Amino acid sequence: MRGGKGDGGHRLGILFATVLVDLIGFGIVLPILPLYAAGFGARGLETGLLISVYSLVQLVMAPLWGRLSDRFGRRPILILGLLGSAVAYFIFARADSLAMLFLSRIIGGIGGSTIPVAQAYIADVTPPERRAGNMGLIGAAFGLGFVIGPLLGGPILSPLSPGEPTVPGYTAAALCLANAIAAILWLPESRGRGGATTASRFDLRAALARVASSRQILLTLATYLCITMAFSTLQPTLSPLASQRFGMGAREAGYLFGLLGAVSAIVQGGIVRRLVPRTGELALLRASALPFAVGLALVGLSSGTPLLLTGLVLLGIGYGGAIPSILGLLSRAVEPERQGAVLGVGQSVGSCARVIGPSMAGSLFDVRLFLPYLAGAALIVVATAISAGLRQPRGQDP
Repeated sequence: MRGGKGDGGHRLGILFATVLVDLIGFGIVLPILPLYAAGFGARGLETGLLISVYSLVQLVMAPLWGRLSDRFGRRPILILGLLGSAVAYFIFARADSLAMLFLSRIIGGIGGSTIPVAQAYIADVTPPERRAGNMGLIGAAFGLGFVIGPLLGGPILSPLSPGEPTVPGYTAAALCLANAIAAILWLPESRGRGGATTASRFDLRAALARVASSRQILLTLATYLCITMAFSTLQPTLSPLASQRFGMGAREAGYLFGLLGAVSAIVQGGIVRRLVPRTGELALLRASALPFAVGLALVGLSSGTPLLLTGLVLLGIGYGGAIPSILGLLSRAVEPERQGAVLGVGQSVGSCARVIGPSMAGSLFDVRLFLPYLAGAALIVVATAISAGLRQPRGQDP
């Protein structure tokens, strides 16, 4: 039996704030991490591994956290994740070697692997027909976190400890610790007394078996993989593209990422919630493919700043519509008692895409500046073709 949906709006508001503050802490550290790594003598490969190890850890941990949340409840797992993130940022602040930076990223990946638990929380308190719209809250938190965090960590906090990660690291750790305390005080459990049942000890295996036995789930995950890989082509390439083609520096590149994050947050947090009840998740997913692919192509082929900005806006619209739609489809394809575990598998698929996508994009960027973006647009075409085999869910959960 689900935890009461009558107070779902209150619960979702608290959950949104919890995820947002955690992602602001993540955003504070991410843009300055390569600079500190270079100070410890890291070369490009080592810096890339430092960034990739976070997603690699999530690949393993996300299904485990999802499984544990099915068994013990969402709230305690979310709180553990916040405490883990606080420890990771504290280590980052104290880092005096490349090894300590790697340690902070590994622990951060463990703590930051609870997004599928937050998604399962939303599924617990939201009717199926509104689920994709409310899944957009997670995307909106990502967008806002990646707007506020880098601006806070770069221009504001870094000058307070020049050349050292002390102030940004301690600030991010303090945010996560305060967030954990707030969650302990105010975040209610999303599942009723009957909800946090004693799950099978082979719950994760059962989830994987459920994935393998469902064509709808397999196609949804394949579509999600392509979408996430396409979007991740921007992470290692947008700043170098802006620098080499338009002479932009780090400050301007930050504004570009801020624009992308803001558009995506507006679409995921507001527009999607209104469109899904009218169109359904599948129709919105397919409609989002056009601005997504066109936006990537425009960024890659842009010859002037207006075209670059137009491409980023279209990309934000497409990504903002696609992600909550695909997560809504995944959530509605699985039984309530398997929500956490299967969404955890989905998070691992996303983590895998975020390991492969940037590596592919970096290799292509060395050949031609525009190739990563055309490859991303091609991935969106593939995702759209795969989605032709999906069906729009009707009524309640399976």
